[in-house]
Amino acid sequence: MVNISDTTGTDWETMAKMYKKLTVGVSSKPITAMLNMANAYLPFSEASGIHDNGCGPGNVIERIVSDYGGVIPSTASLSASDFAPAMVERARGLKTEALEKDPSSPWGRVDVKVGDAMNLQGVKDGSLSHVTAGWVYFLTPDPMKCLKESKRVLKDGGVLSCSSWQSSQWMDTMKIPAKVRPDLQHPSVPTEWASAPALKAELEKAGFRDVQAQEVEVTMEFDTYDALLELCFEVMPHMAAVMKGISEEERTKVLSLAREMVESYSPTEPGKLTGIALVAGGRK
Repeated sequence: MVNISDTTGTDWETMAKMYKKLTVGVSSKPITAMLNMANAYLPFSEASGIHDNGCGPGNVIERIVSDYGGVIPSTASLSASDFAPAMVERARGLKTEALEKDPSSPWGRVDVKVGDAMNLQGVKDGSLSHVTAGWVYFLTPDPMKCLKESKRVLKDGGVLSCSSWQSSQWMDTMKIPAKVRPDLQHPSVPTEWASAPALKAELEKAGFRDVQAQEVEVTMEFDTYDALLELCFEVMPHMAAVMKGISEEERTKVLSLAREMVESYSPTEPGKLTGIALVAGGRK
């Protein structure tokens, strides 16, 4: 069985090329909820240091800059990191584009680099006011270590805002390989990260206080069934690992059953699938 954390940084290279385009609709509402929550705990106008941990192609840090860049103090540090070099390059591309349009953009202060969400090397204890983490900690070998590392780098009263998944129709399709061959188990989100009450408990266990967790309904739009199935079974690293080594006959059957499921959810193409994201936050 493939575990959800069984990927390396290079496994995400193909995904990085299309991730931002495919997830803009999916990520927009959860990111809004994450940033609203963080800003309510501690206004970004009072930030001393902001780090987007596991930044991917830059979806969250881009929103921090666009939505709050005008009020973030010029003395506040801004940084983002991801363990996949391809994702970091995508985020750096956003920085380059933004500075070409506006050399005075807060993007000029954003330090984007390769880094481990479980070990924020070089970040001093208590040096940050805000840490954000969009859909990343549950993908690592030790999500609790990520939470405790976030707490380490936050100052007293500093804020963590993070997200996970409860369920989605596209994740349902990823369970189909096991119906064709029982050993092809879908790598699932850890139970501790798969419901709002459980996620709240995890943050509290890590030592955060005033913890909140909420559900956010999302949609994933797609142009064609074929493009969606390619994303789910060939591009996403975890599922690509599941599908690796299966026979052509098994592959055909998996894709046929998956298409039937998607068509039952969304009878026409272009179409959309629905899901429930989780957003949680707390103070150090």
